Amino acid sequence: MSKKIKIGFDLGNNSLKVMALKKGKWEFHELPFPEHLMEEDSITMPHAFSAFLKKKKKELRLPKGPAALILPTSQAICRLVSMPNMSEEQLMLNLPYEFSDFINGEPHQYHCDYALCEAPLQTQDSMIEQDSKELTMMAAAVEKQQIQDYVHMFAAGGFALKRILPKEMSLIQLVKAYRAKHADAPMEYCFIDLGYLATRIFVVQEDRIQITRHIPTGCRDLDAVAADILNVDQFLADAYKRGNHQGILENPRCIELYEHIAVEVLKLVNFYHFTYRQSQLAGVYLIGGGAEIAPLRQIMEETLGLPILSGKDLFSKEQEDKENHHTFVCTAGLIAETGEEA
Repeated sequence: MSKKIKIGFDLGNNSLKVMALKKGKWEFHELPFPEHLMEEDSITMPHAFSAFLKKKKKELRLPKGPAALILPTSQAICRLVSMPNMSEEQLMLNLPYEFSDFINGEPHQYHCDYALCEAPLQTQDSMIEQDSKELTMMAAAVEKQQIQDYVHMFAAGGFALKRILPKEMSLIQLVKAYRAKHADAPMEYCFIDLGYLATRIFVVQEDRIQITRHIPTGCRDLDAVAADILNVDQFLADAYKRGNHQGILENPRCIELYEHIAVEVLKLVNFYHFTYRQSQLAGVYLIGGGAEIAPLRQIMEETLGLPILSGKDLFSKEQEDKENHHTFVCTAGLIAETGEEA
């Protein structure tokens, strides 16, 4: 059994989200990156990033011990896969070829891993049991060099990475941990990740991502609109946005952007309900930095006709209460205890 994770990192494009276990409770920290340290989901200056980690570790007295990392969504491929029943050795040999249509370069340049799904598959009209001759799993592929780079950068910053996961798997872990503690918990969970570069939607059903969508509109677009309205650069516009300077978040051009995102999300939700007729979404979880924008939350709720649920409800009792819990939902999933081997 692996040692319990003591600190989790969610590597965003605008900031690093950190959850650290100190004296039996989890502390939350959102660490904005210096300008140009992280661009387009890539760390531009590895040595500067390690120095940034080392500095924050000292300032915040972050703990030593096993650490875990959520990869930027563009750097990991995670998908639901069905394969013929085979040994683990055969599975690991064949799994890379399941990603041949999605990767650049040769399969041997990628590290692949999987988590078997136990729940039956849901169809439009009924629930049918898995074919015993097939294995259904959540499978992921990441470039080996990318993993090595992160391990080295975090090690130079004073942290030993022992677990690296795609965002999809962190959400699955969060749901599994929650359902394990609540017998009456629902099967389906819809997460809308309002990120800096884009908006991504994940519908988790028990132990799998049932459906996902990428919308190429995010908080960066909102910063660009704010910058144009206020006649400032985007870096300053981000600060003005966080403080709602001159009511910028209620500006008609910003409202138009919220409505665009909400309509695109509605298309996915309608498609999910049509495809899985027995679906019963109780609501949606808004996560990521954009989830704190009140007008966006209101427009999303009105457009979808579904309540906005609190991601904090999915956290464990040991995780300290935090106002901007939306930002840390994925990080909470990263360190969630599911009762399985880490």
